[in-house]
Amino acid sequence: MAELWNGKDGQFAQTQQYFGVSLLQDARQMAMEPTPETEDQHPDVRLSDAAQEAFERLLDHVAALSEDKQGEALTMIAYGMIMEYLRLASRTPRA
Repeated sequence: MAELWNGKDGQFAQTQQYFGVSLLQDARQMAMEPTPETEDQHPDVRLSDAAQEAFERLLDHVAALSEDKQGEALTMIAYGMIMEYLRLASRTPRA
């Protein structure tokens, strides 16, 4: 992944990674923190809604990019999401 951080595309790659981190953080917050509208819902419903919202945001974000940048964007977004997931998982105690 280091080669993606070098050169003129480095800022683009970093921006996409941060978008992936933000996407995961927002979805996690939506799934974990019920609002007055969702507090009576089963947690799986909130989880599903959060996943669908994140997926729609991902598709909208990538569709707005030029075709030649979409593949790299998806790769870096996924990388950011994986890094954030692993960061969160490493701090979460397991039973």
